[in-house]
Amino acid sequence: MRKIGSEKEIEEKRKRNVQIIGIFILGVLVLGTVGFGFLSGSGSSGNDNSQNVRDENLANGQVIETGGRWAANLNGQILYFINSPESVKNVSVLIDSDISSLTGKQVYLDSDNSAIRDEITINLGKYAGRISEACYGACNRDLPEKNCTESIIVWKDKLENKVYQEENCIFIEGDLKAVDAFLYRIFELN
Repeated sequence: MRKIGSEKEIEEKRKRNVQIIGIFILGVLVLGTVGFGFLSGSGSSGNDNSQNVRDENLANGQVIETGGRWAANLNGQILYFINSPESVKNVSVLIDSDISSLTGKQVYLDSDNSAIRDEITINLGKYAGRISEACYGACNRDLPEKNCTESIIVWKDKLENKVYQEENCIFIEGDLKAVDAFLYRIFELN
């Protein structure tokens, strides 16, 4: 049986429990913030790729291999790619846009592949005003439906890698090589 306590004892126990929970939550927040700082490159870890690239004073427009990825400096912004410029040079990229045509603008992205979304968002997100998921035309996902009157990047899983543009729509067909070919071209790095 549980002992029934006075109101004062019950209130003291409740306050102690609230303090313990508060200290625990504060500890989780502090440790999470510190951990995120080390993982995102603001820590002093010597193994961080972005820190290594900055330390090497990568010249503007230069692309180098670093830690299994490819890094490029574009006016002080470090961009990362899965594929080298040489491995994507045979991908057909027929677009008129460059990064200035997307800078500061709302860009929509239609892709159901998280690796594709990440590769585009991580690199273009440094320049576009905002990148949001959307559907090109009608779809059954709970996303806004867009057409070529707005800037939209549409990825389609195809066997052949190619990139082309129709009005404000950029269509990327293929795999990550096609995505990186698009990114190298939009940033004028090849």
